[in-house]
Amino acid sequence: MPQHLSPATAHNSRSASIAGSTKSKSSILSSWSMSSQRSVVESNGLSITERFFFKTAPDKQQVLMCISLRVRMPKQTDPSPARIIDLLRIAQAKHYRLSSWVDHETLGALPFCEKAKDLPTNYRFLERKHDQEWLEVYHDEINTNFDTDDVTRPLWRTAIVLPKEWMPVPGTEVYEKQTPIVPEHRLKKENPIFYDRNATGFGLVIPESAPDAKTFDIMFTFHHCLGDGLSMFAFARTFLECTDLAHFTADDLKLDQIDVSMDPPPVLDNLFNPNVLEIVPAAMGMAFSALGKKKKRLGHTDENPGPAPTGLPLPSSTAKPNGGPTPSPEPPFENDENDLPSRASSPVEQITMGPLTKTGTGHTNVRFLHFNADFTNTLRKRAKSEKTSMAAVLVVASLAACRAVFIHGVKRDGGDLSKQVPKNQGWVVTNSIRHILPQSKLLEGGDRETDEALKVFGGYAGSVSNNLKIKDDSHIWDRCRYIKRSILTSFRASIQRMKVANYAYRHPKIWKAAEKRVDLSKLSRMFSCEVANLGAWEYPCATPDAPDTDERVRLDYFGGGLNASFDGSRGLFSLGIITLGGNMNVAVCYDTKSVLPDEAEVFFRAFTQTLKRMSEAGHKATVADMIY
Repeated sequence: MPQHLSPATAHNSRSASIAGSTKSKSSILSSWSMSSQRSVVESNGLSITERFFFKTAPDKQQVLMCISLRVRMPKQTDPSPARIIDLLRIAQAKHYRLSSWVDHETLGALPFCEKAKDLPTNYRFLERKHDQEWLEVYHDEINTNFDTDDVTRPLWRTAIVLPKEWMPVPGTEVYEKQTPIVPEHRLKKENPIFYDRNATGFGLVIPESAPDAKTFDIMFTFHHCLGDGLSMFAFARTFLECTDLAHFTADDLKLDQIDVSMDPPPVLDNLFNPNVLEIVPAAMGMAFSALGKKKKRLGHTDENPGPAPTGLPLPSSTAKPNGGPTPSPEPPFENDENDLPSRASSPVEQITMGPLTKTGTGHTNVRFLHFNADFTNTLRKRAKSEKTSMAAVLVVASLAACRAVFIHGVKRDGGDLSKQVPKNQGWVVTNSIRHILPQSKLLEGGDRETDEALKVFGGYAGSVSNNLKIKDDSHIWDRCRYIKRSILTSFRASIQRMKVANYAYRHPKIWKAAEKRVDLSKLSRMFSCEVANLGAWEYPCATPDAPDTDERVRLDYFGGGLNASFDGSRGLFSLGIITLGGNMNVAVCYDTKSVLPDEAEVFFRAFTQTLKRMSEAGHKATVADMIY
């Protein structure tokens, strides 16, 4: 099969030959697929949520994920651009979604070819002019949409930043087959990049490689319709497994003998088959939330605008997030009976953070915060001693930092702190539900590092959300324990909401009615923070201090996150968490039309300061102790 076809030719010929045979013969069925009677989509199709991402309007920012790795070569090797691309294709061949194109009619993912050597791969090489060059590349990658109409290319791409002496030579095959991110004349940078390039604070300094180290930066950007945050982690793992001394020094990697995966990952929605009685309670809660008295709970709306300048409405002490998932009832516990927010009886004054226009979105800006293994281990032990989790710690630290931002904004604008700083904040956690995959052993106490469910590229994430009462005198560890309980109880509710969507999707009339009434983009304006990709703590990669006898590449640095366009991200600040070898990277993303530079600076400083102080904080430490 040729690698390069026109979109029309590829769509017609492949749809007829591959999609047709998929339906009639089930030739690409996954071993994990459920029976055809229970399937809500084809076994090789996109899930319900992934279809929503795929159908992003042409004038809207797509929801994209990106992960960057700084790879240090073993001393016995010399880097080769062609070999890096060969290793990329070997890793690509192991993941069905990454070796396929998406048919617009069937919304099924269909393989490009059968052997790794024939895989079309989007890649480009860029010269490293300075140690932080990859930050500029990240900005371009995370803000540039994919051409979903071009079915000759996969919906993911790679950018490789090399020293000048390693760059591919013009005229060579690896040079000529590069695919630019977009035509050069279309590249725009309308907003400055707010990176801490010269910052000297805890968590704000990105480690630099040794001057004599053989390093390159490789960045993977994925359309969110292909998978979730842990899918990025799964592919990074696959790529790193290919990058050892043997692979770099082999005379021939024999890509013509490496099979491309023909087994699509299990579709999340096909693992559910809800009946009407099962979904009624959750459906009623969602309907109440979506169809309730929006103006009273939201405050300023398009129909009832507040004072200029308009801004991003955030939850106040009496306002529940509108349109979001219904929080599960919490079990009773000491001092928290009155913490759940009540519905407002009249419109409330909202905090506004920068201009929010009706047309278009801003660029995503990001800051990568680095926490080494020693500090991370200390914080994890402290959290365990307080009977809470790292997920809860990260959420509470984010909300404490948001409180610092609100205080900063009110002071900046000459407002009244006692009236304008919210006492409650909405939060979202996007966590993995990969334990429901048939081959997972996680519920049986299986090893996370080797569990097959954590190696799959697909969409297996569930979002939980709630409100948290957080004031200066709130005890920080008490708030963490509350969040931990909220995650556990709301997690069950998130599964129920998935089943409601699954049931509605199986009944087209109900689904169409829901689509008309529910504006998912409004979820973007209801939460202070979204924290994603928690729990991938240990991975046996070569650490920077690995001995010379270790033949794997060293991972000097890593980072990744989701673009914070407010058509895709649900938090004012969106935090992507990646942990490898004990080290933790937190990418804080925000939309530049909704968060101003001074507000972002306050968040970064307050968040890192809060984490540091929490690692040493006593049992009675308060939020004020963290942020002032």
